[in-house]
Amino acid sequence: MKFGEFRKYVSRIDRVSICRLETSEYRNYQFISNVPSDYDELYLFGVGRIQSEFPLCMCYDVAAQKYGEMPEDKLEEMVYAECIEIMLSDKPREFNDATT
Repeated sequence: MKFGEFRKYVSRIDRVSICRLETSEYRNYQFISNVPSDYDELYLFGVGRIQSEFPLCMCYDVAAQKYGEMPEDKLEEMVYAECIEIMLSDKPREFNDATT
């Protein structure tokens, strides 16, 4: 399945981390709607939950836990926050009977 088809099934309110299988490079986005269409032709390899780095301004839940509110002077502070990790690949994932 290509990411362009899969993206419509991803939560619209959760943070997202897009990771490339071949390079382990990743980019974090506040919402799935912020993920560029450049990824749409890549293949879905896997999906899971992780904690990744985000600026505090993208993490109202973390700010509330840590400070009680969103502090204006710490908007760019990097924090770890829960997100959906989506692993993408240049090639489709192959499944055989032993792994399913």
